[in-house]
Amino acid sequence: MLSLPRRGRTLAIATIVLLLIVATAAPGYEALAQRMDDGALLLYPELILKGWLPYRDFETFYGPANVYLLAGVYAVFQPGILVARTVGLLYHLAILTAIFCIVRPRGMVLALGSIFIAHCFLLLTGLAPSPWLGGLACALWSLVLAADSPNSRQIFFAGVLSAAALLFRPDLTPAVMFSAGFLLFFQPRGIRWNYLLGLGLGLFPMLLLLYFAGFRNVFDNLFLYPVIITNPARKLPWSSVQPYVIYLLLFHVIATAVNLIAGFLALGKDKSGWSNRVFAAAATFSLGTTHQAFQRMDSGHVTLCCFLSLALLPVSLAIIADRWRASPPSTSRPLLFVAATLLVVQGLAPEVVPVVRRSMGLGGPSRKDDVVFLEHRGRRFPVESISLAHDTGALLEKIASLTSPGQRLFVGPADLRRTNYNDTFIYHLLPELTPATYFLEMNPLSANRSGSRLGADLATADWLILDHELDEWREPNESSHFGPETPNQVVQSNFTLRAKHGPFDIYRRK
Repeated sequence: MLSLPRRGRTLAIATIVLLLIVATAAPGYEALAQRMDDGALLLYPELILKGWLPYRDFETFYGPANVYLLAGVYAVFQPGILVARTVGLLYHLAILTAIFCIVRPRGMVLALGSIFIAHCFLLLTGLAPSPWLGGLACALWSLVLAADSPNSRQIFFAGVLSAAALLFRPDLTPAVMFSAGFLLFFQPRGIRWNYLLGLGLGLFPMLLLLYFAGFRNVFDNLFLYPVIITNPARKLPWSSVQPYVIYLLLFHVIATAVNLIAGFLALGKDKSGWSNRVFAAAATFSLGTTHQAFQRMDSGHVTLCCFLSLALLPVSLAIIADRWRASPPSTSRPLLFVAATLLVVQGLAPEVVPVVRRSMGLGGPSRKDDVVFLEHRGRRFPVESISLAHDTGALLEKIASLTSPGQRLFVGPADLRRTNYNDTFIYHLLPELTPATYFLEMNPLSANRSGSRLGADLATADWLILDHELDEWREPNESSHFGPETPNQVVQSNFTLRAKHGPFDIYRRK
C-alpha cells in the first residue's frame, strides 16, 4: 500500500474535513432569516455604498468592520441573502481552521474532535455574517500568529488582526487584550512593539470614523445605549430562560475553568512550546467571551459563547490525564474525551441534538420546513410561511406601484410607543426608496425614548409600512414599557391609510 508523507496526509484529511463542513453547512442557505437582524446585514452595507455613515446616518450597536467588509463584497457581487450567507460560511471556516491550528499539535484525533464540536454549535447560529463571528475569527488567528517564534512581520499582522477583531466587536476588547498580552509576555521586548504598531494601524479607520461620524454619535451607539440604556429591555430574567440554556452556560463556565487549569499546567511543564502558549491563550480568550451569554440569556447568545470552550475541553482533559497518569500515546483516549464532551452536551441539553441534525439536513420535518423565499424584482428573502410571503409580496407590489424612486419610506411597528423589532428586510427589497429614519432597526428604550428623533423622522417620510404583528411582542423585561405618544400622533396627523395587506398597513403622507 502506498503511504503519503505526514504533511500530505494532513492536507488530504484537512481537505476532506473542509468538504464535509461545507456540505453539512449548505442547508443553512435555505434557512429562515431574521427579519430585522438579517435585514440589517443586507441594508446597512448597501447604504454605505450610497454614502451613508454608520452612527451618523443610522443607528447600529456594532463595530464598523462587518458592514464595511460586507459593503466591499456587495460592491463586487451585489447585495443578496445568499452572498451574505457565503460570507457567514467563510467566518465559520476561519474560526474552525484557527481552532484546528491551535489543537493540531495535540494530535489529529483531538483536532478533528474539537472542530466537530465547534462546527455543531456554529450550525445552530446559522450562516448570517454576524459581527461576533467575524470578530472571533480575527481574534483567534491573531493568537495563532502571536504565539509563534519571534517574527516581526507575523507579530505585526497579529496586531492588525486584533484591531480588526475590535472593529467587529468593541466588546471583545478585554478578551483580546488579556489573551494577546499573555502571549506577548513570552516574546522579546522589541518584538512587542511590532504588535502595538499593527494594533494602532488597524485601529486607525476607527479614528477616521470618529472624526466624520462624530465622537458623541459613536460613543452613544457603541457604549451608552447598548450597554447602559437599552440593556434592561433586552436582558431576559433567569426565571424565563429555558433550563437547557442555563445548563449549557454552566457547562461553559466549568469547561472554561478546566481549560485554564490545563493550559497553565501545560505551561508549567514547558513554557517554550508554541502549542502550550497558544492553548493557554485560547482558554483565556474563551473566558473573555462569557459576557456574550449574560448579555441576553437565550440559546443563540449562549451558543456563540460556549462553542469555543467546549471545543477546547477534550484537549484539556487529555492534558490533565497525561499529567496525572503518563502513558504511551493512543487513539482511544482522545476519542474518549471527545465522546465524553458530546455525551455531557447530550445529557444537559438534549434539545440541541435534533436542531444540529436538522441544520445538517439529516433530521426529520420541523416547523421551519415551510420556509419560503419571498422574491421582489430580483431580490430574495426567506420568510417563515407561505401566507406571510403572500402578504408581504402583495404589500411590496402595491408600494412599488404607488411610489416614485427617491421617495422616503419608514418601516416599523404599528404602535410606535414600543419599538422592540421591525421588518428591516423590507428596506432591502425596496432599494429605490430612501429610508426615512435614523432607526432602521428598532431598539427598545432608544427609538422610543423620551426626546427621540423618531417623531421628527416620521414627519419627513412620504410612505409608512407599519406591522401590527409586532405589537404582540411580549418579553418579561423593560421592553414592555410604552414610550412617548408623539410618533403615533405624527402618524394620525400627517398620514392617511392607503391599503392593508395581512398584518401590514400602508400610509401615505396627506
